[in-house]
Amino acid sequence: MQAVAAIEPAPGRRASRARPASLLVLSRLVLPALLSVTVSPAFAAVDAAAIRPVVGLVITNTEHSNTVAAQSRGVQGYNDLDKEEWTSVQANAPDFITYKIQLSAPANQQADADMKRFKLIRKVRQEDLKESNRMTLLFGSDDSETYAGQTFAETSAKTLALLKSGTEVPFVLGVRDYTAGVLDASVAETAKKAPSQSQGPVSAGDLSSAFFLMNSGRDYYRGKLHRVEPGLVTLPVLVNGERTNLPAVHAAGTFTVSSKPPQQAEFWWLDNPAYPLMLKWNFASANSLVTKIDFPRDSDSGGGGGTSSTGSDMAEQLDKSCRVQLWGIYFNTGSAQLLEESQPTLKTVAAVIRQSKDAVLTVEGHTDNIGTADYNQDLSERRATAVRQALVAQFGVPGNRLAAKGYGLTRPVETNTTVEGRARNRRVELTRPCAAGH
Repeated sequence: MQAVAAIEPAPGRRASRARPASLLVLSRLVLPALLSVTVSPAFAAVDAAAIRPVVGLVITNTEHSNTVAAQSRGVQGYNDLDKEEWTSVQANAPDFITYKIQLSAPANQQADADMKRFKLIRKVRQEDLKESNRMTLLFGSDDSETYAGQTFAETSAKTLALLKSGTEVPFVLGVRDYTAGVLDASVAETAKKAPSQSQGPVSAGDLSSAFFLMNSGRDYYRGKLHRVEPGLVTLPVLVNGERTNLPAVHAAGTFTVSSKPPQQAEFWWLDNPAYPLMLKWNFASANSLVTKIDFPRDSDSGGGGGTSSTGSDMAEQLDKSCRVQLWGIYFNTGSAQLLEESQPTLKTVAAVIRQSKDAVLTVEGHTDNIGTADYNQDLSERRATAVRQALVAQFGVPGNRLAAKGYGLTRPVETNTTVEGRARNRRVELTRPCAAGH
């Protein structure tokens, strides 16, 4: 579910098959070992059938990557960050499921303008969700909204059933091509120069000569998928903020296209025939992992993760434990820019605050440990302040009833050695004053 495509060539480079420049994003995994399927017996189980494409569902994909966003006037980038991208269900109609894909933008003064340009719409036909053995894997902003005969964020019920029966499945991957050899060399060279602890997003000058790709068309790789394990595997995903095991079918195969080397592909699809969501994938040197699935606040399902979407449950948790995690709050990678997908949760939080008997509540910001302590402290404070300001300015919360405080990387709730753990540590919480030992 990630966008990988070509950008303008670096100065002195000559593009092949040139086309009008379009805004595209290159995602590059640096630490593939962090995407291992690890589970803890303490994690909650979930009914896979509860995961379905209801309107307002938000799926967060995360990579640990060096990322470059490019446009006609230059290159901006990240160094050593967990880059998040968000896929939300906009409509689930009889003919199509419509997704909006929100890609990360450089976390600087241009972020707001760039984020508006980094929104893509994808439509998947309902008939393809039943029968298709083709999938669009990597894509760019100038792609069509719909590719008839292909899925996007999921596979088909037919493919899932065949894999579970032990049958090899002929499969086609529509991949936006990129020059992996040049990219690998660039990443390696940049890694040699990068400090062991990044301060955060790097400047355009640091990466403008290190990364470039040639704008090119889509290749259709063909191969056969086979089931890797005889039974289901489980992947830990945050469902409505709770660490949850999701059952998946793991498939792999070798894929080829003329005049290019064969590539290995792996997929982990949710074991739900009604919605075989792609939870993780590897293709060549590109990778992605679903770290969060958040149901809309007005959903009656709650996602099956043991966390209801209602404000009353948020208030009950706050009263019981003096703090509640505000799942459904989304920020641009490495910045304090709130995404519009955060609006439903902010509305619910505002109602909880207005009904609370406590005179003052506090919005707390927390981060992972990527970057220096000073960088993360500043980021956590800015994120907490951004949430407070939105609650006051947009939802009428009295300013004297709400404080903001950042704790940086000092209060992790899970390990920072995995992508999954860091995804949970990057969080916002609402707290109330409590007596010691409460």
